[in-house]
Amino acid sequence: MTRFRAASDRLVDADTAVRRAEADRLLAVAGMIDTYPAPEPMVDSPAAERTVSAGAEGAGSVGEFVALEVGALLHLSEPAAWSLVHDVANLRSRHPRLWAAVADLRVEAWQARKVALAAEELSAEAARWVDKKLEAVWGVVPWPRIRRRLQGLVVRADADLARRKAEIARRDRFLSIRHLGDSTSVLTARIDTAAALTLEAEITRITTRMRKDGAQEPLPVLAARALEEIATPTTEDTTGTPGLPLADVVVHIAAEALDTAATDATNVARVLARGGDVGPVLVDQLADLLGHHRIRVLPVTDLAGDPSVDAYEIPDRIRRQLAIREDSSVFPYSTSRSRTTDLDHTVAYRRSTPGSPAPPGQTRISNLGPLSRREHRAKTAGIWKLSQPEPGVYEWTNRTGRRWRVSRGRTVRIPDGVRYRNRRIDIFFA
Repeated sequence: MTRFRAASDRLVDADTAVRRAEADRLLAVAGMIDTYPAPEPMVDSPAAERTVSAGAEGAGSVGEFVALEVGALLHLSEPAAWSLVHDVANLRSRHPRLWAAVADLRVEAWQARKVALAAEELSAEAARWVDKKLEAVWGVVPWPRIRRRLQGLVVRADADLARRKAEIARRDRFLSIRHLGDSTSVLTARIDTAAALTLEAEITRITTRMRKDGAQEPLPVLAARALEEIATPTTEDTTGTPGLPLADVVVHIAAEALDTAATDATNVARVLARGGDVGPVLVDQLADLLGHHRIRVLPVTDLAGDPSVDAYEIPDRIRRQLAIREDSSVFPYSTSRSRTTDLDHTVAYRRSTPGSPAPPGQTRISNLGPLSRREHRAKTAGIWKLSQPEPGVYEWTNRTGRRWRVSRGRTVRIPDGVRYRNRRIDIFFA
């Protein structure tokens, strides 16, 4: 029993250490907000940093590139870093009692952030009212009960807002399909409840039939199969051709597959459907995956090539080649997909001037990289410095001199004083 008591004491100590570390992290983010340099005015520059709200009403303001600094230090994408900045600014300004409870370790940081997010659309006064109503529950009531009470308090704090949000929710129906790259996908949707009930009834009807036919899989698996059955187009009769979705198929060929003597090469295709990137798929899975699509094959050659043009505009062939090599932004830890980003010239494009023609080949694969709009502006403003010592290797330096190296989707912090020698990196072929 003595050993068990020691183990339990160690668990409590570990939990306390985690809570302290998370609280200290929130305090450190608050320090970043307070000490972040005020944006300097830049005349006639669209890249100039702006002052923006640090959070909701009453949370103050900060330079808009602060999240790039926080994200790089914490291995977070810019949206995740902004979420953290907003939550910290909201907590200490709009929920002072909860902020104190976090510092006292009576509340876990993630729970406090959930409260700040739930009350984000309330006025500062209403948020502080919610904060006061929850003061007595921290540390003595389990989180699920607090969450249920929080939902009711937010509605009570602003009933008109709750009614508007309900109406907006009815209007903001959506369907999101995220492909996992393993021949399965995740569907998330907000639809009219009546339609959802109808869909649920149809799925129940199909799963019931499957059970009668002898299906033994668990009900969630049968429900997924039923939805697949609903979504699969039936064979069209002779009166017309079914309106099948279009899929672009980019076939990736590993370097070893070009060796005719190799016997273990595996051919992989990346499927780009109109709805998004399905991901890498074994070629022998394509028939099953794309059986209900019209297929357009886009031939793509050696990605190690460095095509260029003597123009600022980027041709589709170069854009497509770069998007295949870099499927996400090349900013440290960014999660922005390249198909929705800007293509930035690493060394800024120099246009022709009288007596000084533009250097040739500035728009080339080795001088380009995808960046989200805010990342692009921070680089253009000179707040972040970027070099590309080798094609596909991006070295970033922030305003405090910290450096990061991004290559093939991997971000590595460069220790102070370390310089990488140029070296060849692995590049796949397509």
